[in-house]
Amino acid sequence: MFFTINSERKIGYKKLSRADLGLSPTSHQTHIGLYENMLDFLDNADTTTAMLIYGNYCDILNCDFDRIENPDGSYRSPKIRKGTTGGNTIVKQIRTFATANPQRNYFLIWFGLDNNELLFWLIDDTSNDYLQISSYLPRTNKVYDASQIDFSILLFYIEDKINKVSIKIQQELEITAQTGVNISKRRYKPIDIEKAQNRYKETGRKGEELINEYLGHQQRQSLIHSFTWENKNRESGKPFDFIINPGRGDEQYIDVKSTLYKFEQPLIFSNGEIHFIQSVANEKYSVFRVYDMNNIKSKLRICKSCLQYMRMLDGTIISFQKEMAIAAANVQEMKIAIKPNNTTFGNILDAIVL
Repeated sequence: MFFTINSERKIGYKKLSRADLGLSPTSHQTHIGLYENMLDFLDNADTTTAMLIYGNYCDILNCDFDRIENPDGSYRSPKIRKGTTGGNTIVKQIRTFATANPQRNYFLIWFGLDNNELLFWLIDDTSNDYLQISSYLPRTNKVYDASQIDFSILLFYIEDKINKVSIKIQQELEITAQTGVNISKRRYKPIDIEKAQNRYKETGRKGEELINEYLGHQQRQSLIHSFTWENKNRESGKPFDFIINPGRGDEQYIDVKSTLYKFEQPLIFSNGEIHFIQSVANEKYSVFRVYDMNNIKSKLRICKSCLQYMRMLDGTIISFQKEMAIAAANVQEMKIAIKPNNTTFGNILDAIVL
């Protein structure tokens, strides 16, 4: 799982009041109160970000967290505030959801993630989530910890929920891991980017291992004569991963592009890879797109005939580099995100289960 609970391993659970939800006509409460004896890893006044989940909604929002200071210098009453700065906050979004269906009862689960970011899970009493969570958390207005019976089962259920509804965030992080560029307005923690980079390295290696097995099967079936895995022992740095000798005709170059997610996840090419592709014959180069690697069985679609598109891209890159040179600047390496569709590839074969 990508997102896991903080080592504090405590979960808060409360029924939200009308004042918490901003629905009380007599209250001007600007915060949602949390419980003592948890979230000790946060500073006493920490303006940060947090993840909010509600049904299939999942986003990273601003979160103004603080505690009240006592006369003796200690702190009490942790809370999250509505906030006065621009932009959406956890409290504002919770109240937006509640205002849309004010007749429902709302419950809030919260805890820290291993990136020291907070997570808030809003649940209403009409949802399947509420029915399920009530079997794990029989009492509201309580802090649960590892001393509770079946706490590990509860953790698995909650972490599984987080990782299922945060797929879009994980997809964005996979692209950021490859390009070094945050493609969204979300503020990602450095630890999440680092985790995504390590995960992508593992994904890339596993994808090449699957293609090595696939080509080995083709060779045993005499569908190809032989092949070479360029990165078998170490990363070669070449703009392709495999060379196939089909036994007839020229050698073919294969670049394996792997993802844990759907086929449509953008492919990332370096400017060096693009320059290589446009220099070889159309039939000599293919992208082996390995995808759905989060599932039990990964899939493969072979993408061919991208020469015309890559020549256009290569010309654009060269023109940009020349303009930068005029400005006494130098672009060392570029990462280009490309959609795997009929605009970029003239021939995309049907899916193969690996």
